[in-house]
Amino acid sequence: MKALTYVCVVFFVVVAAVVPSLLSAQTPAPSLAKELAASFQRAATEILDVAEVMPAEKYSYKPTPEISSFGDQLVHVAGITQRFIDTAKGTKTDAGHHDAMPKPEVIALLKKTFQSAQEMITPLTDAQLLEPVKFPFGDRTVTRATFWQGPLYQIRNHHGQLVVYLRMNGIVPPTTARR
Repeated sequence: MKALTYVCVVFFVVVAAVVPSLLSAQTPAPSLAKELAASFQRAATEILDVAEVMPAEKYSYKPTPEISSFGDQLVHVAGITQRFIDTAKGTKTDAGHHDAMPKPEVIALLKKTFQSAQEMITPLTDAQLLEPVKFPFGDRTVTRATFWQGPLYQIRNHHGQLVVYLRMNGIVPPTTARR
């Protein structure tokens, strides 16, 4: 009976030691590259949602005369993102759009630009995110991870500003409406 008790205790100790390591072995380590791609996709979707919900006639809206219109802010986001894409490709950025654009053109520009950026970000690996690259502004070198934080920051920054534009026009922002 003692031997059977001993065998049972040893069995349960072995199972208790092995099961947690088997379970953790099944969970892959998080990938910074995949997280970056997902963050970029979320940010792009959220600003596109903002662009969609604002009525076309409000794209020229400015809270004060000195600042950019709603539409101009969106075109600026597309232009900055395109500059990062072009720098990553080693090409020269075209001059930005300076004339007011109607809502359908702005949304098409954003979608095209964000798709191009996503196609460049998605295949990156964690190792590639650590590689040095030239930053599009100033004369400095940064990691590829820091490089792609640039347009992500711009999208998030302008999303926050544009939410205020929506609120000033009595529109509930899509991120709030989804709660």
